[in-house]
Amino acid sequence: MKNLKQTFKISAIAIIAIAMTRCGGGCKDIDAVKLMPVKMGKEFQYIDVEGKIIINPQFSEATIFRNGLALVQTSGDKPQWGFIGEDGKFAIIANYKSATVFSEDMAWVVSENAAPSCINSKGEVKFTLTNAEEVKIFSDGLAGFKEINETGEEKWGFVDKEGKVKINAQFSNVGSFAAGKCPVSNNDGKWGYINKEGKLVINHQFENAESFFNSSAVIKSGGKAGLIDVSGKFLINPQFSNMQSDGDLFLVEQDGKFGWTDKEGKL
Repeated sequence: MKNLKQTFKISAIAIIAIAMTRCGGGCKDIDAVKLMPVKMGKEFQYIDVEGKIIINPQFSEATIFRNGLALVQTSGDKPQWGFIGEDGKFAIIANYKSATVFSEDMAWVVSENAAPSCINSKGEVKFTLTNAEEVKIFSDGLAGFKEINETGEEKWGFVDKEGKVKINAQFSNVGSFAAGKCPVSNNDGKWGYINKEGKLVINHQFENAESFFNSSAVIKSGGKAGLIDVSGKFLINPQFSNMQSDGDLFLVEQDGKFGWTDKEGKL
């Protein structure tokens, strides 16, 4: 049985935080926040920016709107996933055992005993990845997928929006493409970056690596977080316990204290 991992099944607060910090206002498919999912008791409702209830409590899980649609899970003994419009009505019926949010006009869904399928905003199936065990949402025109090879190893590759495998499954783990590059890890757990042809352009050398944002990416080396540019050169040497992009700045932690730094490392 194929199972689509709910990588993006996270709390409303966390997903709003991602929209605000990771995108910096630049994510084209995340709509201006008009409605927010809020949990009341055991169910989610949607409120507007003034706190008025627009969609009554009825969902066991709910996300912010992307491409004019929000991913929600029905309540009850057999919860299913589907997509609603801002009127609260199902634009894509809740018939799926798992699904992702929309990204770049595409979303992944899994029906019972089925493989992950890619759908458009009309709910039309564009293609199915019959051998995929797990998938990630589209970013920069490509989506990661995981399959099990002939030796039983789990490996990741990338597929385009037509369902064509652009990079064969060969990596132990992957992030998401941005600025034409994507973080990937090898069998030793070291991270580097590939281009859209699958060629390694920044060698495997980091303990962890994030996707590029505003021409820079947060990495970890020697147990410390720092910042690199698109060529792999350090903009900020690894020195922080944690580091996270926050618009044009970076939220950093050092010695149990939090602050912000710019791309040049000025606190």
